[in-house]
Amino acid sequence: MGCLAIVNLLLRVLSFVCLATSVTILTTSSSDMTVASVFHSDVEVKYRFSDFYAYRYMLACSAAGFVYSLLQTAIAIIQAKTGDCICDKLSQFDVYADKIMSMIVGTGAAAGFGLTVDLNRLPSRAMVTVDFLNKENAAASFCLGGFVCTMISSFISFKIFKDDYMYDC
Repeated sequence: MGCLAIVNLLLRVLSFVCLATSVTILTTSSSDMTVASVFHSDVEVKYRFSDFYAYRYMLACSAAGFVYSLLQTAIAIIQAKTGDCICDKLSQFDVYADKIMSMIVGTGAAAGFGLTVDLNRLPSRAMVTVDFLNKENAAASFCLGGFVCTMISSFISFKIFKDDYMYDC
């Protein structure tokens, strides 16, 4: 189990880093545009991620995954150091919570990619700049990376749980 526990720890840390990067990119990206107006002179418009529901959803999913990865990284450190799980119920929690949380993070990444594709299809990018869309696309990519790491880690957690607790009878 030692090798699996180390791989699990590395995946948890990688998931933590990916989700932290996604949250950072999302919260710091904005777009300034000058829009021509019929009645006034040019108007300066500033867009942030919070102006779009899908990007807010991606932030919520990434933040939830970030907090969950932080908790699971601490548990994986203990598991890799001691070579044993903290308790039986925690192993069951790992197996099921990993799958649920990875799906939540995956839906956040999908929402971010979907909105970015839709906004790219607008004629002459009438709403937002390409730089803003590239930043949001990068945040969705890191969110997807967090999803992949969490999902692989869930399979490893299941393998550790199955080997340690299901066949002890």
